[in-house]
Parts: sequence; C-alpha cells; structure tokens
Amino acid sequence: MSFRQFPATDSNGESRIIIEFKPEDASAKDQRAEPRYELEDGRVLVRSGREFVTPGGDVRLSI
Repeated sequence: MSFRQFPATDSNGESRIIIEFKPEDASAKDQRAEPRYELEDGRVLVRSGREFVTPGGDVRLSI
C-alpha cells in the first residue's frame, strides 16, 4: 500500500491534510481497488469529485 498527503480546506477556511491510501497490487485486471481517504486523525473520508466528507457529515473539505 502506498500513500500520499495533500492539503485541503474545511468549511471554516482552516487548512487540513488528507491522506490517500492506494493498494500497490492493483492490477489492470482488478480496477475495483479504489483509494481510501482519511483525515490526519484517522477519520474516514468519502470523496466526491474535489470534495471530501466524513460519513457523519461533521467535516467537509475541498481541494
């Protein structure tokens, strides 16, 4: 698994860090291996285009 970090801004204008985890063994045959996104504190994020939101909706970020 590999990962990268990138900056985002929350709905209050505060800077946050999103961590993207990608499976390294994602072969061309298995295109279902989607990246996973988390906040720096480990909370899961769901991506929709350039926006990310926690499942409960308490944090909303944009890149």
